[in-house]
Amino acid sequence: MSTDSSKIITFDRMMNEVVALGSCCGCSMCVVTCPYDVIKYDDTSMMPYVSKPKGDFDYCPISEQIGCDVCANACERLSPYGMKPIRPEELDVRVFNRSREEDEYYGVTRFICAARSTNRDFVPKAQDGGAVTEILRTAFEEGVIDGACVAGPSEEMWLKAVPKVVKSAEELYENAMSWYTYCATPLMLKEAIDKHKLTKLALVGVSCEVSGYATNVGASTGYIAEERGRKNVDKQNKHFMQYAEAVQLTIGLCCTETFVLDGFFNEYLSEQCDIEPAEVVKLNVKGKIVTDLADGRRIETPLKEARVYQREQCNYCGDFSAEHADISAGGVGADGWTIIIVRSERGERIFERTVEKGYIEVRASTEFPVSMRVLRRLTEEQRVRADAQYASIGSSRL
Repeated sequence: MSTDSSKIITFDRMMNEVVALGSCCGCSMCVVTCPYDVIKYDDTSMMPYVSKPKGDFDYCPISEQIGCDVCANACERLSPYGMKPIRPEELDVRVFNRSREEDEYYGVTRFICAARSTNRDFVPKAQDGGAVTEILRTAFEEGVIDGACVAGPSEEMWLKAVPKVVKSAEELYENAMSWYTYCATPLMLKEAIDKHKLTKLALVGVSCEVSGYATNVGASTGYIAEERGRKNVDKQNKHFMQYAEAVQLTIGLCCTETFVLDGFFNEYLSEQCDIEPAEVVKLNVKGKIVTDLADGRRIETPLKEARVYQREQCNYCGDFSAEHADISAGGVGADGWTIIIVRSERGERIFERTVEKGYIEVRASTEFPVSMRVLRRLTEEQRVRADAQYASIGSSRL
């Protein structure tokens, strides 16, 4: 059987057409799924690299000598057809078993609403209504999950987020915020399964991280079976799929961009805005940067100025609303409420159970016309931005 080599998804293609190109979002799924522990994650650059290089940066001895390329099959930014990501409609079928309809502007959608926690003491401390935390709380209590991969504050500084494994509903409230610097929460899939022996996980992340998980659903390295041997392929596929199969719920956080850590902290907050990063207790983006400080002050500063510190990789992302999550969530212009897009059957089940338990209250999306206009505008703008970015390198997003 002959295979068109230009369509084979391989390690060297991933390293050249994604990492070196600059479109790698740093989601870490290539690191998580590597069966041979060859690829590591650089926490500073947020990029994958070969841990013990024996050649150029795009050389993996396992890929070349044994035949593997599991990591490349886990990469959402690499398709069989040149320097472009996997088509959203293809991921629709993998995740939801159908493509989006023509009128589903935000991707596969069962319904859209607004929700917030019924715990009035918690809502002011939460990011936007606290609905995500309450949904995860229900998932723990109902036995849907035994762990959740989330972003949380580092011991070094609250404002610096790190990926964490949460193993109980009680721990959720310690991490019920959003951070606007990048944090590779999928890294915790490996720790949750390999170290903590958890088997039913929730993954909470921004659009590119949820799409990274979605890429693994239904993917296969079976094209190398005839040339490399079924034994190797079976081992690789088993390792590859265990992380996707453990995930029982995905919650995607609406996202336009994340910021470079040092630039956002030191140049923007500290130097331009005269805000001491260590004093920040909450950040939010509502068309501007809203910063709450430990002394009770709230400072509002221009988002336009902060965008100088946006990660360049974000320009390649055309997905504002986390189109391949079970449930997508974001503030999206709402004050004290979370705009919710329920996309899958399992997402709908856990959402409705959260309502039944009285943990959240729900309002119709029609009661939030401003938020719906913002959702539409940001969705369109992000797709246009990504199309332009891929066009600039002589490729296309779709």
